[in-house]
Amino acid sequence: MGTLDAPIYEVSKESDWYKSAIKRKYDINHFFKSFKEKYGTNKGFVFYHPDFFGVRMGTEAYELFKDEILKNPKEKDFYPFKKRSKYYKEIKALIEQIEDICPFKAHDVFGTNNFSGSQWVGDRWFFGVNNEEYVKSTEVIPVDFKEYLKAVMETLD
Repeated sequence: MGTLDAPIYEVSKESDWYKSAIKRKYDINHFFKSFKEKYGTNKGFVFYHPDFFGVRMGTEAYELFKDEILKNPKEKDFYPFKKRSKYYKEIKALIEQIEDICPFKAHDVFGTNNFSGSQWVGDRWFFGVNNEEYVKSTEVIPVDFKEYLKAVMETLD
């Protein structure tokens, strides 16, 4: 496991952003469990958003759905479902139940392009930032680098 560079901020567990991210993680795990129960496997299934999902070539999901996917890959080894597939609408409905979060929220909180990365350490969500003066949000808390490293080491034990 790699670490972030200082300065470090932690997203407050009381913030709506944190709660939304936790809900999204739960929803994604629930989706894949439901998918596996319904179709027998989830190995190789990939989704980007409710309108764009498919399977990776050479996986169990590829073999299961090979008649329901496009003949040519959109990306390397990624085959999207046909819009007319008998499974398309039901899988799309399952994906739409996943909590939606704004992908630009980190830019709003830390400043445009002012964060170097993020990392989940257990149930704590950390961000490394480039310049502390642009961080103006109450949703994040500055964390001492040694405290952050201690949290990382505790999860490795």
